[in-house]
Amino acid sequence: MTWLARNAVFSLLFLLLMQQTDKQKPTPPEDEPLKLHSTLVQVPVIVKETGGRYLTDLKREEFSIYEDGVKRDVEFFGTVEEPFNVALLIDSSGSTVEQLEHIKNAALAFIDNLRPQDKVMIVEFNDSVSIHTELTGDRSRIMRAIGDIKPGEYTQVYEAVYTAVWERLEQIEGRKAVILFSDGIDTASSEISLEDTLDAIIESEDVIIYPIRYSTREDVERKLEKKFTIQTASNNPKSKEDHDKALRELDRSYREADEYLFEMARLSGGVVERADRLTDLKAAFGRITDELRRQYLLGYYPPDKKNDKNRRISVTVSRPGAVVRARPGYRVAQ
Repeated sequence: MTWLARNAVFSLLFLLLMQQTDKQKPTPPEDEPLKLHSTLVQVPVIVKETGGRYLTDLKREEFSIYEDGVKRDVEFFGTVEEPFNVALLIDSSGSTVEQLEHIKNAALAFIDNLRPQDKVMIVEFNDSVSIHTELTGDRSRIMRAIGDIKPGEYTQVYEAVYTAVWERLEQIEGRKAVILFSDGIDTASSEISLEDTLDAIIESEDVIIYPIRYSTREDVERKLEKKFTIQTASNNPKSKEDHDKALRELDRSYREADEYLFEMARLSGGVVERADRLTDLKAAFGRITDELRRQYLLGYYPPDKKNDKNRRISVTVSRPGAVVRARPGYRVAQ
């Protein structure tokens, strides 16, 4: 057989093989929904009775979820029994230095209350952000990571939140949360802004944020008064004026920090816990642990709306007297 004849035979065999392969390709049923361009949206949900008791025995069919007012099918249902992943962010800046050991002890008590299958990441932030351990269920490793926390001077709140939400937890499957222990005042973040962190929370629709607001105001004011007492003693004519200006600036900083913490919680479906006294800290951690154990996770496929980035979410429960808390929406990443 000549070279041309052999080439013709091979070409014919290849053509027949391709035709046979095409015939064998399965075709989806006409009534099967196509979700080629959809990503599952996952929403953490907390449900209580009107009296405040958690409802932990709800079934998938009792939930309804809506995006922009249109009901969607609940495609994924995570029960309260499933393990959770927590990033614990601890502020060790100069404003907390005198109370750091109490803070670490409260964090250790929080770890003691977790279930064996739960995982924790320890993140310390002061002049920089340090990941002391990635997500792990190894309790001894977590306890060593907390023990290794050392005080710094400044505070990179924004960098810490962004690192945990967007760079560490975004790709983790299942139930996940961030517990942020801080007064909310950032003094050192240079690459990440407040708006960057809120954008990350909105676009990471399945991370719930629990800020524990620790009050540092009393310590900061005491240091401020000491500074201006020294200036007054040196007969500085601008001392009173500078003192009043510093107090006004302090008021503004703490007001904005409170607004930031509450906005993070609201956008994610979490709550702000207050720990104005160190004796309040363990109780705040305890309430968060209690809620994490009673959190559902719902998932649905959103409609393919190309030009609408911001989506509204609402969740209802058919059981009478149920009070639902969930994030109010999310943003489609472009």
